[in-house]
Amino acid sequence: MSSLTKSIYPLFESVCILEGVIQNAKYHSQRFLRSYQKIYFEVPNFNLFDGIKIPSEYCRGKVKLRISYNQNERKHSFQPYTTKKVNLLKVVIDNTIDYELKFEDRSPLEHLYSQRMDCDDILIVKNGWLTDSYYANICFWNGSKWYTPTTYLLNGTKRIQLLKSEEIEEAHIELKDLEHFQGFQLINAMLDFDPNTYLPIENVIL
Repeated sequence: MSSLTKSIYPLFESVCILEGVIQNAKYHSQRFLRSYQKIYFEVPNFNLFDGIKIPSEYCRGKVKLRISYNQNERKHSFQPYTTKKVNLLKVVIDNTIDYELKFEDRSPLEHLYSQRMDCDDILIVKNGWLTDSYYANICFWNGSKWYTPTTYLLNGTKRIQLLKSEEIEEAHIELKDLEHFQGFQLINAMLDFDPNTYLPIENVIL
């Protein structure tokens, strides 16, 4: 069953709300537009955030806003967010994995995630190149700069923001290049980037 038929709403965006303010709305809207046009071959007649009001009980702390959509409709929900602790990444290899768009159907990723063994998350390698974890893009610290792979699976909104602000740089990173880095950090819409913090590269388990 394809990603388009498995769900009434085949695509979605996960958006961070911090103290009642939507974060990175521009980049989420841009990705929504690109994804919609790629799937439906037309410009949508609605905007991603049309009509969405944040209830008062979700105006404190960090909240995840999930917006699912199809060609003609959207639905959304709010949920208080608690960061999941990730310490160890298990390297998994899949040379055919494709997750260019944010589909509700994540079964290919879920299959790889099931191979994490005793680790908290995975680091997906495709044709020898580093891509993403199950939940997030990844950045690597070499002692002077932060780098993120050019060979990502999904171009996350936080990744785009950090590249635009020049807090991180893109690089071609192969699996064998891990030894050149001191540590790593996962990034996505819900995870804050801290340039002064990283997990040791030894926590990536081959």
